[in-house]
Amino acid sequence: MVDQTIDGGVARQGPANYALSFERMAIAAAFLALCVLSYTRNVNWDEFYFLSHVHAWLDGRLDRPMQTGFVHAFTWLGLVPGHEMEQIFAARVVMIGCLAATSFSIHRIAHHLTNERSANVAVLAFLCSGFVLAHGGSFRADPIAAALLTSAVAVAMTTRLALLHIVAVGALLALSFMVTIKSALYLPAFLGVMIWRMNDRAAVVRLCVAMVVASGLVVLFYTWHASGVTVADGNEASTNAKDAVKTGFLQDGLFPRQYVIRSWVLFSLPQLILAAIGFVSLGRSRLVLTLCLFAAPVLSVAIYRNAFPYFFPFAAPLLMIAVAIGAQRIKSPKVMVQLGILMIFGAILQLALIAPENSRSQRATIAEVHRLFDKPISYIDGFGIMSSFPKTAFFMSSWGVARYRAAGQPVFAGIIQNEQPPLLLAQRYALQNALMGEVESDTPFDLLPEDRAVLRRSYVHYSGTIWLAGAETVLSETGAQISVPFEGHYRVETEGTVTINGAGYNDGDVISVDNLDLQVKGTAGTRLRFIWDTGVAPIPSGALGTVIYAGFGRLML
Repeated sequence: MVDQTIDGGVARQGPANYALSFERMAIAAAFLALCVLSYTRNVNWDEFYFLSHVHAWLDGRLDRPMQTGFVHAFTWLGLVPGHEMEQIFAARVVMIGCLAATSFSIHRIAHHLTNERSANVAVLAFLCSGFVLAHGGSFRADPIAAALLTSAVAVAMTTRLALLHIVAVGALLALSFMVTIKSALYLPAFLGVMIWRMNDRAAVVRLCVAMVVASGLVVLFYTWHASGVTVADGNEASTNAKDAVKTGFLQDGLFPRQYVIRSWVLFSLPQLILAAIGFVSLGRSRLVLTLCLFAAPVLSVAIYRNAFPYFFPFAAPLLMIAVAIGAQRIKSPKVMVQLGILMIFGAILQLALIAPENSRSQRATIAEVHRLFDKPISYIDGFGIMSSFPKTAFFMSSWGVARYRAAGQPVFAGIIQNEQPPLLLAQRYALQNALMGEVESDTPFDLLPEDRAVLRRSYVHYSGTIWLAGAETVLSETGAQISVPFEGHYRVETEGTVTINGAGYNDGDVISVDNLDLQVKGTAGTRLRFIWDTGVAPIPSGALGTVIYAGFGRLML
């Protein structure tokens, strides 16, 4: 067995003769569960939005250079057979690989400071901690950045920082900033490494050189990436960075996501107990300060607005180093077994809570849209579920809606006139309420009244969350004048025969509209609607589900 301990800040290694341990089997089981979840788990809106950047890059539509450098690593997703769901599944497999890299880095750092068994405990503790199994394999920036950053810390912490290591640390850091600027939350960890290695002045100097290399590579990588992007107004790097900092850290006071933090703490109690033991057992040592700086990403939840569940698999990895030290300090096998059982129970509980989630409605909706439109068309949506199609509206996160309402400028009349999107997917409250809610509604989550009105008169329900361009009315004794949103082919849905601009039409007939104002006559009380004709047979309006996104609620305790 390994006998590796911390003594005055120096790690000592004994002979290595490892057997397959319970922790390793549990780690393998966790990754098996992640592989199953990658296919069955409901896809979060951020994942579709992330995928939409890849397709925008492939189609030459990408209009923001900041935090989109990851697209170069995922252009192959456009070759994956099937539609968006298959592409998300393939990307999630890569994210599991990123999570494995993060776990390996945790083990490497922990093993540098403790023994093999304690390092295994640290990895298991991370995988079983709050939200990791649920969101650690999601297709978003967090798993990628966590893998890059923890790998950089591991290299900086455990090697002699030769030239190759310096370049590796610089490149890993630079790539992480190309993925997300929240990588800055890990910068205190590198200060912690410098403090830990301060007795080796050459290593500290080399780490400073690695930081300079990282800065230069960020500029180089960003300049190269931005050269292929046509930046839209408001998407300049300076504007995006300013908005991210202002909205992410400066607006919502202390602990803006208290309910998420509470759930994470409850799911991670055994890990936090071991971490506390690790801190206390070290007394006043240089390593305590290093571990405090390692915990900086987690501590940022005190002010970070976007500390949603998916943030913790990014923020928590380096905290597990304190867990490893705590595990080594516990001499009672019985206590360690009890804490291990509690960690695994927490992971099983999280899996049980998310088990009812599935992706059936998402798969059916996306498949139906692709059946209706065999080629990408512009569309309106809150988050971009049809990632391979060009989305026209703004991203309707709580932040996006708040910015839109603060601007106070209606946008959808211009979008409909200029882009003529025949498809609207009402998968966000703002759109659902605009089309089906109270006309007088005006909450902080609503669209502006002018936008609600223009959407309601421009789209009609097809099935599930799918709405198509069109208009509807009930005929009076004198008929009706009805306007469709833009020119094109519309299918007539009515009872009996109606006369449109002097010509007779029956239910199911298709009319080519080149004059948006239509004069309609028919029997009083007749219901009539025009709905965009896609050239394929429609399905029943109740055939598709109306609940698309599962959200984060199931894991909130």
